[in-house]
This record gives sequence, C-alpha cells and structure tokens, in this order.
Amino acid sequence: MSPSSSHLVLIPAYNPGPRLLTTVAEALGQWRPVLVVVDGSTDGSHGPVVELAGRESGLTVLELPHNRGKGAAVLAGLHQAVAQGYTHALVMDADGQHPAASIAEFMAASQHRPEAMVLGRPIFGPDIPVERLYGRKLSTALVHLETLSRAVADPLCGFRVYPARALLQVLGTRRGGRRYDFDTEAAVRLCWAGVPAVNLPAPVRYFRREEGGVSHFRYGRDNLRLAWMHTRLLAELLLRRLPARLGRLRPTAGMMATLLVAALLGVLPASRAADSAPDEASVIQPDLRLNVTPPDPGWRDLFADIRRRATVAAPFEEHRWFPFRKKPVVLTGEVRIDTARGLSLHYEQPQERTVIIDDRGMLIRERGRDSSPPADPRARVADSALLDVLRFDFAALADRFELYGRRDGPRWTMALVPRARDIRRTLGNIMVEGEGDRVRRIQLRRSATERVDILVGEPGPEAPFSGEELRRYFR
Repeated sequence: MSPSSSHLVLIPAYNPGPRLLTTVAEALGQWRPVLVVVDGSTDGSHGPVVELAGRESGLTVLELPHNRGKGAAVLAGLHQAVAQGYTHALVMDADGQHPAASIAEFMAASQHRPEAMVLGRPIFGPDIPVERLYGRKLSTALVHLETLSRAVADPLCGFRVYPARALLQVLGTRRGGRRYDFDTEAAVRLCWAGVPAVNLPAPVRYFRREEGGVSHFRYGRDNLRLAWMHTRLLAELLLRRLPARLGRLRPTAGMMATLLVAALLGVLPASRAADSAPDEASVIQPDLRLNVTPPDPGWRDLFADIRRRATVAAPFEEHRWFPFRKKPVVLTGEVRIDTARGLSLHYEQPQERTVIIDDRGMLIRERGRDSSPPADPRARVADSALLDVLRFDFAALADRFELYGRRDGPRWTMALVPRARDIRRTLGNIMVEGEGDRVRRIQLRRSATERVDILVGEPGPEAPFSGEELRRYFR
C-alpha cells in the first residue's frame, strides 16, 4: 500500500486501554500514514504503539505532555499534518468503536470532493446505551437549528474526514470545542463557513468493559458542557449570524455579486430552484434559447453596446424578502466594474463594506482591513461565471449555462440556466428586465415566499476610474 501524500488517519488517544494497539494495526491495514496523538495518557497503553512506530514507517506518534481534551489533540495533530503537507485527516476513536474497514471509502469520498467534510452517519447495534441514543436525537435537532439546514446527519459521530486548513481556521483560535464538544462544534462552524457535508453510513460498536472498552464520558459534567456549547452556538446564530444573513452580503456564497454585475452588463445567471416548483411567470421557454456564437441577429446590437463599456458604475437598491418577515431587508450601495480588474461591490447600508471579485478570488474590505472568506465551492463557481460574463466569454458560459432571452421592442428579458444541479440550488430562479442598454429590475426567486428584488439606478458617465477609486475599490 503506497502512503497517501494528502490524506492521513488521525487517532486521538487518552488512556484508551489495550484496544489502542489493535485499532492502530487495523487502521494501518487500510490506510497509510496514520498519526496517533497521545493526549497526556497515563495508563501506558501507548507504549506498544510507540514501539510499533519505531518499526513501521507509516505510523507516527505525537505525545502531548498534558491531557487537554479530544478537540485539542485533534487540532495539535492537524497542525503537524499541515506542516508536513497533508490537506485532509480522517479522525477516528482510539478504542475501536469506529470501523477501520470504512476508511478507504471515506477517503475516496474526500478525494472526490476535497472541499467537503465527510461525516459518518452511525449505524448502531443493540449495544448502544439507550440514553446516548436519545441524546443524539436532541443534539441532531439542535444542530439542524443552528445551521438552518439538515446538512449534518449526525453531529456526534467522530468518524469523519476534515479539510485540515478549513477546520484550523474556524476552530483553531477559539477556546471552545476542545473536549467532548469538539465534534459538534466543528461540524456547525464548518457549515457556517460554507464547507459542504457528505454523509456516509458507518457502523459503530460500543465495547463492554470486559471487552476492553473504555469511556471517559461523564454524563453530568459532559452533558453540561454540551448544553453550554449549544447555548453559545444558538446565541451566536441569533445575535450575529442570522442578522448578518438578513442584513448583509454573505461573502461565502458570492451570489449577489454575480446578480448585480451580470445585470449591469445585460446578462444574468438564472435557474429553477432544485427543491421547489418553478414560478411559471419567471421561466423563459426553451424555444427562445439564444445562439451566442455568433450572437442572434435580434440581440447583436445590444451585445455590441454592452461590450463597448470598459467601466461601469451605478447605484443599486436590494430588497430581500423572507417568509418570516413582513417587510423586506433593504441594502443599498454602488457597484463598479472594470473589465480588466474585475468587480467591486461597495455596500453603504446597513453596514459599509466592499466586496471585490477578480482572477485571484474574493476579497472582503471592511473597517480598513482585508480578508478572504473560507473556501466555498459554490462561491468559486459563481465567481468564475461572473468573470466570464465580465469578459463576455459566452463560449465558456455556454458550457455551464443555457442562455435564454426575449425582446419586445426596446424592452428585453435575459437569463442563464445552470446545467448542474448544485449551481441551480445556489443561484435559484433569476429574471432580468431591461430597456435598451439599461437594466431596470432583477428578481431572484428561491420560493414562493423568498425572493430578492434588485433595482438598478442609472449608470454614471462612462470614464476610467481615478487612481483613488482603483486603490479604494479594487486591488
């Protein structure tokens, strides 16, 4: 078996008892390399593993001087793994509870989708304690609430593959998530960062004490720790993340940037939401599909007018409607486009910030500081399409979108329909209405009760951006 250069197995161990050596040997039989992090163990169970590491090149043991908890041990192992060039780690328990036979399947899923976390969905036998089974149901329900999704099938299963840098970024500098709260908090914060989840079934076995099973879980102490963790996460969701979602641009999606810029240029991605019925009023029929190479004669003049614009600056007002609000959330600002430098969205209300998208990706400029959002495959797709629109590379767009349009005198409607389901889920149903070479209105409809209306103001006179504008709004 050739060692992987990107993925390793990481086993945190604190006084795991005699089953540790068996667990490590089974993991080595399925994958290499394996990293064991001894979290201040005092029972001597890691001694045989240290001896095995002296003979086995695929095994490394990292010994921590003091017990700091599972989360701290995993993060310490990830720091070492990243320093050695590894990008992903499969974490499994030291007592043999998790199936070594599933390692290859989970690693293959991670290699197929390296941007995702691969989570175990436990299949329990009759040996699971009843109180733990009911506790899992409560934790799962709370995590679905905290993430506003069902992306995480089971937040407590510790058999999972993490993108190492993403996990270090969301949890490495925080004080929480260091002990039994680690698995849950890691999954929630990665979801918040836009990391998608792949859930795979994983058989789980609970060993009795006479079989060598060891559990350090204390129902009173650790359930209190989990309750405090959920309190923190729910408070952060309600006080910070949900208001940000309602009132500010979500940089991890890159979606609104695509809408505004494409609208100003005269084309806009559009699609049917994958899990909801289409709004018949916002669907352009297939018989009106555009030929863009070369452009349809009826659209040639519009394409030529838009293509002549090297720079664009225009105000916009964005209304976001949600099923649980009677009034929309309103955002205002100004968009700037330079076909050579990319896009700059300057939001003025309700909070000032600038979002820049160019060949290097996305940059958030806020309060005099620049930052890049965590990697998000949905954002990469949207940003790449956006840059193709800016360059009017319709041949590239046609690989991923179906283009549709309708003209009635000076008035027109145009849309792009994503071919891939994941892009359709990200972008929703979008329609753009314009007159001449001016966009007047954009509507993004995700469902019958959730939509975004964008009203685009008159663009300013076409002129190169000043040096101050380039410094402030681009990079």
